[in-house]
Amino acid sequence: MFSSSAVLLLGWGAVAFGAEYSWAYAPLLVFSVVVGVFGLLASAGGHFPARSLGFALAAIFVGGLLQLMPLSQRTIRMVSPASVVDDYRQLYAKMTMQPLEPTMPLDGGALRPVSIAPSRTVLGLTFLAVLTMLFVACTRGVSAVGPHGIARGVLALALLVALLELMQRASGSDVVYGFWYAPQPKGYHSAPFINRNHTAGWLLMALSLSAGYLAGGVATGLRGVRPGWRDRILWLSSRDASETLLTGFAIAVMAIAIVVTASRSGSFCLALVILMFVSWGTRRQLSVSRKVIASAYLLGVVLAAVSLGGMDRLAGRLNDTSWWDLDGRLNVWQDTIRIIQDSPLTGTGLNTYGIAMLRYQTVRDGSQYIEAHNDYLQIVAEGGLLLGLPILLSLMLFIREIWRRFREKNDDTATYWLRAGAAVGLCAIATQETVDFTLQMPGAAVLFVVLAVIAIHRPDYLRRGAAAAPAHITEESTLVQWRNRL
Repeated sequence: MFSSSAVLLLGWGAVAFGAEYSWAYAPLLVFSVVVGVFGLLASAGGHFPARSLGFALAAIFVGGLLQLMPLSQRTIRMVSPASVVDDYRQLYAKMTMQPLEPTMPLDGGALRPVSIAPSRTVLGLTFLAVLTMLFVACTRGVSAVGPHGIARGVLALALLVALLELMQRASGSDVVYGFWYAPQPKGYHSAPFINRNHTAGWLLMALSLSAGYLAGGVATGLRGVRPGWRDRILWLSSRDASETLLTGFAIAVMAIAIVVTASRSGSFCLALVILMFVSWGTRRQLSVSRKVIASAYLLGVVLAAVSLGGMDRLAGRLNDTSWWDLDGRLNVWQDTIRIIQDSPLTGTGLNTYGIAMLRYQTVRDGSQYIEAHNDYLQIVAEGGLLLGLPILLSLMLFIREIWRRFREKNDDTATYWLRAGAAVGLCAIATQETVDFTLQMPGAAVLFVVLAVIAIHRPDYLRRGAAAAPAHITEESTLVQWRNRL
């Protein structure tokens, strides 16, 4: 029940245009809570394996609440002087011809929060609370039931998303799914995410986890096969081999779809993912033949993506890019840095970047920038040190937990490779976020949470004792480590 509900959540987040619109993200939030409850029920008696990380995540939420705390005008001018220079409500009303918040006086003794748009900060905190709850609960759930069911679901869902993107490109239409007229972006409409970079970013995370699933399946499937070529060819007729071949085909389709999007950041991160798996796989495999086979497959994926993905379109975009200002992003980042300089302690408020840019934007290209195209800069602009420090601490603790799981060596082969795939996917999306904002799409955010869960979960049999150890753990080195921990 837990694994199936998690996959359904990911499916809704993906196919509902990334849950970008309110009619899509409202049920996503509710369903996330439901999945979290299922995770807690599946792990009765379990616990979150990284309590220090949990406290750090709670500190982020507390920092967001402090941005909503009513303060005197004198205090506001001390901690965030830039927030009282302009009336952002009037700026918003001028741009949209509708009020953002009830007007509050900027002088006298009236109390007001640090956030320049409290309702938007409340929405941001709602997402933060729900995703944090989902992360903690799903970590317990995955620790109890294992990540393999979710990984298979992500594989099937990613193949569907890749096919949707290929069909959207083949149709040449701006109408998504044949009925959805989305706002006109710069470039062509992608599917199911409207923005090509968001589609590519989601597929990058899914492809990385699927590649880990493939590596684990090959390693476990070939364990009982004798080293001769005849036995390996005979293995190709087995059920395990059929699933492995279908997984390999699905990964190739995902890679082709990423190149089809013509997303520059997505294609660069795809190359990064392949290089990481080549490096990881060749170091992990002991036999030369397996190293050759793994490298040959990844090379085949690259060739398929380049030859079938329409490399000419991507090459055209790269040729047309103004590299001196990173296609306009550098100017937006300079405006973002001005926000940071004016509100270094508390920021402008969680989820208020688009409102702040009504005053700070200097780019005059006909667009109103409501994202910084660099989530790291945007976090600092919106949160200042108040949110920036606990977020940095959470990131450091999270990386430490992943490192601990690999050093503990308690995973069976399949789980090890799923953990590796999740870690690679997190690295890929973290790289893309330096120039894009895929994780601001709720549908991509929930997949990010699932990858984070798989990366840090600790198998529950370590807590419950020897009788709870799954039967498929047969590696002597793993069992030795496990017994030592008991």
